Amino acid sequence: MRKLVLILLVLLFSVCAGASLAFAQPLDRGELLAVFPQAPDLNEPVTRGAFGAMLAKAANLPAVSGQVYRAKDVVPGSWYAPALASLAERGIMAGYPDGTLRPGQPVTRAEAAVMVSRTLGLFGTTGQPEAGPLKPDHWASSLYNWLVNQGLVSAQSNPEGTLTVGEAADFLARVFGSDPRAVEVMEKSRRAQADVKAMRAKTHMDIILQPRAGMANQVPILSGSGEMSMEVVFPATMHLVARWRFEATGGPAAKDEQRLPELEMEQYLVGGKIYMKMTDPATGKAAWMRLPESAIPDLGALMKESLEASKLSGGRIPEELKPYFHYQLLGTTEKDGRKVFEIAYYGRIDDLAAFFQLAIPESMRGTLDALQLERSLDEAGKLIKSISYWGRDYINADDYLPYGGELKTVLSFADRFQGKVVPFELIEVRMRVEEFAYGDQIKIELPPEALQAREMPQSLQ
Repeated sequence: MRKLVLILLVLLFSVCAGASLAFAQPLDRGELLAVFPQAPDLNEPVTRGAFGAMLAKAANLPAVSGQVYRAKDVVPGSWYAPALASLAERGIMAGYPDGTLRPGQPVTRAEAAVMVSRTLGLFGTTGQPEAGPLKPDHWASSLYNWLVNQGLVSAQSNPEGTLTVGEAADFLARVFGSDPRAVEVMEKSRRAQADVKAMRAKTHMDIILQPRAGMANQVPILSGSGEMSMEVVFPATMHLVARWRFEATGGPAAKDEQRLPELEMEQYLVGGKIYMKMTDPATGKAAWMRLPESAIPDLGALMKESLEASKLSGGRIPEELKPYFHYQLLGTTEKDGRKVFEIAYYGRIDDLAAFFQLAIPESMRGTLDALQLERSLDEAGKLIKSISYWGRDYINADDYLPYGGELKTVLSFADRFQGKVVPFELIEVRMRVEEFAYGDQIKIELPPEALQAREMPQSLQ
């Protein structure tokens, strides 16, 4: 398990910080309107059936296996029935208590916002509700407010008002595409980052682990906060320190809130090897360990190849990666005395192994390291069902380097892993980058005691 976490950490960094994030191109509203059997009146209210068909097209959702139509008021032969079946199977269009989906009923902005958010993997959050124009007691508040904060819904719009066909097409094209102005900023930022020699970042994190339904009395709700500092000397040297404080609420062993021992982890990636210092929470003693080279692919080589590929492409990325990230330009603001572009981004990954397979540089594909990496990611994909993410980047308007950011990530777990029930349904992480620094003065030196570290036992990997 720890090996999987380490691999994912380095891979996420190499893709996001090194090659930078991919983006989705602007989506043509004409493609969405083409789902109608006949040209629609753009000024007519859009129905739930029609909106569902356009949503399935915009999100490129695969059809359900077989002709499964769960709602009693959806005619199996209707043009929107396959899309509604796909949405119902995924819990995106939940329907009404009487077992209907009401496909002929007009869609309100709040309903559209909720369905779009669920499509992106956001089914409400376990942590602090999203602030915004809708009050917390409104059934759609958190998801609707999220879209407002991402620049996708106007704060002045009426959530109970209905959408027209034209408005629905424009809304879906905006959500599942990317703002060309934001794309331009991110392309310039990628090119600027490709020339960075070293960087340092400090991040504050909050985390919640939510028990699976029916297991609330068996495992506690775990929540915590922590700080992480990371230094990177490109192309393939990294130093990371993380400190966590956790609390447990509920579960079989605690009636009240219980504070758990503080955890600290330090990690180096140097010379293609990973060294870790872990503190035993029971004894409070820390010890260095080294992951065996046979247990991990050459992650340093992967980071190096990703950076070189980014430079050679001039910041452009493969077409197949573009659907995974969406960008919106919220405008400019001041941050730490700098004028910065405020970029909102969001997306979802349902097949972790397939995503990272696309992210592996072509020159590495088919090598032993790549094959070993694929096996590790395949295992991670069996544990992690999906990853949803949304946040903001603050890009300096002068040098186009990031100087701050916020990110919220939700990892949904599979029901079972390695033959055992996974007790937690999801983990939610909020990150806030509090410091960015760049420059040749950033150095990373492996401590002498780390060089003497013993190899990590198989039971801990």
